[in-house]
Amino acid sequence: MIGPVTATSVMPVRKEQTEQQTATQADFRLKLANARPVTPEELGIELTKGSDEFTAILAESNARLEWMESAEGKAWQAEQLAKQNAQPVELAVYKGGQMVGFMAGGFSGLGSMGAILPDNWGSMRTEDLKKVFQSHGFKVVTAKDGLSMNHGQAANILNRS
Repeated sequence: MIGPVTATSVMPVRKEQTEQQTATQADFRLKLANARPVTPEELGIELTKGSDEFTAILAESNARLEWMESAEGKAWQAEQLAKQNAQPVELAVYKGGQMVGFMAGGFSGLGSMGAILPDNWGSMRTEDLKKVFQSHGFKVVTAKDGLSMNHGQAANILNRS
């Protein structure tokens, strides 16, 4: 039968570990200080050229990245963000007086709000979605109820939560 591990039974092991670490630390630091970069060949790794398809995909990805970083790409991104922020909010979901989600084109929500949505939510009417959220105890306001805000405003409110 094995007895319980007590503080005194662990002490010799801890002492041995500490001594071993102390003994190897100086050697490790010396090796680290003298370390130099190695080539793949020195490590026995053989580099192979990727397929033409992979090379093309990589080149396209790099070109897109460069374009996104260009003035034209940044202007396009700003234009897309402005379009998104201008979208009217169709439905806002509240819990305890605080906005926890909204729908403007797509659905944005805090935490696991998206888990409440049925799989076919994209094809549902706003009134049906309102009922889904209300059945889970949320207060829902729609444009029909007088909701008047755009995606950018709703995102700012949601991000402050």
